[in-house]
Amino acid sequence: MESTKTDIFSPTAAIELTQKLVQIPSENPTGDEIAVGRYIAEWLREHDIETEVRPVEGERANILGRVRGAGGPPLIFLAHLDTVPIGERQKWKHDPFGAEIEGEYMYGRGSCDMKSGTAAAMIALARIKQSGRRLNGDLVLACTIDEEEAFMKGSTALGKEKAVPSDAYMLTMEPTGCQLNTAQKGAFWFEVTFLGRGAHAANPQIGADANKAMAHAILGWYDAAEKLGNSMGKPHPLLGRPTLIVSRLQGGVKTNIVSEICRCEIDIRIPPPFKGEDARRLVEEVAKAAAEKVGVSYKVVNQSAERPPAECPAGSPLLGAFDKAYEKVTAKTAAHLGFLAYTDAAMLAHLTGNQQAVVFGPGLLSDAHTTDEKVEVAQIITATDILEQTALNLLG
Repeated sequence: MESTKTDIFSPTAAIELTQKLVQIPSENPTGDEIAVGRYIAEWLREHDIETEVRPVEGERANILGRVRGAGGPPLIFLAHLDTVPIGERQKWKHDPFGAEIEGEYMYGRGSCDMKSGTAAAMIALARIKQSGRRLNGDLVLACTIDEEEAFMKGSTALGKEKAVPSDAYMLTMEPTGCQLNTAQKGAFWFEVTFLGRGAHAANPQIGADANKAMAHAILGWYDAAEKLGNSMGKPHPLLGRPTLIVSRLQGGVKTNIVSEICRCEIDIRIPPPFKGEDARRLVEEVAKAAAEKVGVSYKVVNQSAERPPAECPAGSPLLGAFDKAYEKVTAKTAAHLGFLAYTDAAMLAHLTGNQQAVVFGPGLLSDAHTTDEKVEVAQIITATDILEQTALNLLG
């Protein structure tokens, strides 16, 4: 492999590194993260950073880079290696793997979600390593596979292997417009199937219509989600109320046959204080009532890992370290916001029992997963400086 050495103190170092990462496809599930993981591992080694490759599934592996500290709680920068697929290439105005810079923006799949954040963390890590500063705890970059899929195999593996200590501070570089997000909604996916009895459409009374049960259920789920939100009284100050969508729907076999089967997929997002069992109970209770009303059977299957909400405690040293870093770099006071999507940090907060997990990175969530995905290049520089200063404030 050709040298991956970077002038880490160049003002444009993180921008150029972002371009390198975007130019290595890592679509999931249409491709894999192996090539970009190998590039990052080689880059870390070339910059004298202790590197560990932790296999997860075949050649797919989590990559960990570590700057050793004196044994105190570590700060872990979390990044995911995978991106969503590019979709139809012809719809892109910019090469999805070109990392072209036009005006204020860099374009390409993963530029926003989250290769710019990964590059910023890599540069911050290398600068601190090169400085020789003594740290109270380890500074770690953990790059995971499979974050874009429902079971998040990379972060799940780190949690099960206890690779992330229960006293760690966790910061994931998802796109937040360089604003700190201290709370994250839980995300739950379910598949619900109604099983009826077929009959000729001229005699529907002798059948049991799975589609009819689904119609009752869909209205019931939306109503139940609204009632769950109203039960909170006031919305969560950062995350608002629960949301639910029935995102996929399939039923019936032919126009003149009473439907024997109907299935759907549901996405539920919940803020604290709700838990996974609240989401499951909502789906189950509505499905049961709809099935009994029409005279069909039903089954509910989890389509995702347990992904409950997360919220960093107000008194966490991580927040204080970040706020000071943000003010030093930007000359502004940091706002604390909420992140409506789900991240590796929230998953590891759940698996470790440690809520000291936040989200911060360049780019906007509204640009993630889109055709002609983009990131403002100035934000990449800002994010790099804030990440470096946060680590020094917390561990230095």
